[in-house]
Amino acid sequence: MRALACLLAVLAAATLPACGGPGELAGEDGIALALARERIAAAARTEERMAADPDVAARLLRRVRAVVATGALEPRQLDEFGLAALGRLRLAVPSLAIVDERGIPRRLDRAALTAFLAEAERDPAAALRPAVAAETDRVLEIFAAANPGPDTEIPVADMHADLYLADLVARVHAGWPDLAARLAAARSDL
Repeated sequence: MRALACLLAVLAAATLPACGGPGELAGEDGIALALARERIAAAARTEERMAADPDVAARLLRRVRAVVATGALEPRQLDEFGLAALGRLRLAVPSLAIVDERGIPRRLDRAALTAFLAEAERDPAAALRPAVAAETDRVLEIFAAANPGPDTEIPVADMHADLYLADLVARVHAGWPDLAARLAAARSDL
């Protein structure tokens, strides 16, 4: 009888997150959400600085062009020189690089780089939109698959689902109100 009660308790705990109740998302989802939040925050900080001061936009654009001009980022599969260039690019504009769970730059977001080169001086929000849109899509995909409730804990991000989405909405709203609206809709669906 005691074993049956323990089994039922374990099964009930395992099904709560799937039903939208309190619980905790899977560790890999927590890592992905924490990385998405950091990339969105980096893009929002960069956009804010660029929008406030055109000299910042021009300086960042020069730094990015200097890294790109080396040619090290051209191959699809980056070698050690490409990864070093990616690290320099991340120092200039963090949201252009995609990092692993340890924060090490691993891939170039080519769409984000293209937009940055084309729009940095004219429209900072458009220059950084691809990175924010990609991470918004990733967040929404994870939330749709996990179906968390507002009190579901997000490991690594160290916050509940409701607070996590509220934080993203606040970060994204100024530069990308349409993306903020998508995140707010997901928050209201919790």
